[in-house]
Amino acid sequence: MQRPQFEPIECYGELTQSAIMMLPQLDNMLKKLRPDVILVQGDTTTAFLAALAGFYAHIPVIHIETGLRTGNIYAPWPEEMHRCFIDKVSSYFFAPTHQAKNNLIKEGVSSDKIWVVGNTSIDAIRLIYNKGYQSNSEYKTKFILVTIHRRENHGKVLKEICSALRTLAKQFPKIKIVFCLHPNPPVSTPAKAILSNMDNIDCIPPVDHIAFIKLLKACSFVITDSGGIQEEVTFIEKPILVVRSITERPEVIESGRGILVGTSKANIIKTASTLLNNPIVLARMSKVHFPYGDGYAAQKIVHILEQELKK
Repeated sequence: MQRPQFEPIECYGELTQSAIMMLPQLDNMLKKLRPDVILVQGDTTTAFLAALAGFYAHIPVIHIETGLRTGNIYAPWPEEMHRCFIDKVSSYFFAPTHQAKNNLIKEGVSSDKIWVVGNTSIDAIRLIYNKGYQSNSEYKTKFILVTIHRRENHGKVLKEICSALRTLAKQFPKIKIVFCLHPNPPVSTPAKAILSNMDNIDCIPPVDHIAFIKLLKACSFVITDSGGIQEEVTFIEKPILVVRSITERPEVIESGRGILVGTSKANIIKTASTLLNNPIVLARMSKVHFPYGDGYAAQKIVHILEQELKK
C-alpha cells in the first residue's frame, strides 16, 4: 500500500477568509492525488470544504462521525450546518451511535449505506491507555478541568461562565480549577483577565492529546462546551457538565454521565457545587457506559470499506 501523503493547508482569519484560502488548495490537492474516495472526519470547516471539493470533483465522500444532529443550524455554529451538508453529499456513512444512524434514516439516507462503528476518538484514547500514558498528571490534588471554545460562548457568555468559575473557586478554596485555554484570543484574553489572580485557578496553554488525556483521567469532573470531550469522558469514566443549551451527543446526557447546565452563572455554580459536595452523585455519574464504541472504530471502517469498494 502506498504511504500516506500529507500536504499542509494554509488558512487564517474568519470563516469566509479561511474558506477562500482552503478550497483552492483542496481542489489542487485532489487534482494532484486523484483519489478514488475522500474520507472526511467530523464537522470542522476543513471537513466541510473537503466534502465540497469532493462533490465538485465527482469524487465519492465517506463521512466518519456522521449523523450527529441538534436540529438547529446555529447550535453549534457553524458545525451543525457543516455536518448536514457533508452528509448530503456523502456516499458512505460511519455513525458513532444508533441514534446518529436513525437521524440519517429520517433524512432519507439508505440504511444499507450506514454503519454504526463508534468513534475514532475512542480509538485514540485506547491507544494511549495501551501505551501506559494515561497516568502521572502533575496535579495531585482534587481539581475540575475546564475547556471553552465554541463561538456561541464568546463575549458576554464567556464572561458569565468565567464569573461562575471565579465564584466556585472562592466557595471551594481547597479545590483546584484547571482551565485549558483555547488559543483563540476571544477566549484566552477575557478568561485570563477574569481568572488569573485566583490562587486556585490555573489558566494553562493548550496541551497535546496525551497530556490532555492525563488531565481528564486525573480530574474530578469536567466543565466544557466541547463535543469531542463529551465522547472522551464516557470512556475515561468522568462526569461532565456541558455549558450549552443543546447537544448533538444526547447519549451522554441520557446515560447520566453528563448534565446540560447551559451558560447561566447560577446554574453552573449550583450543579458544580452538587458534585463537589456529594460524592454519591459524583460516583453515580462516573459509572461505566460506552455509547461511542470499544476503541476499534478505525479497524471496523477499514474492514467495511475493503468490502464495499470492491463492489
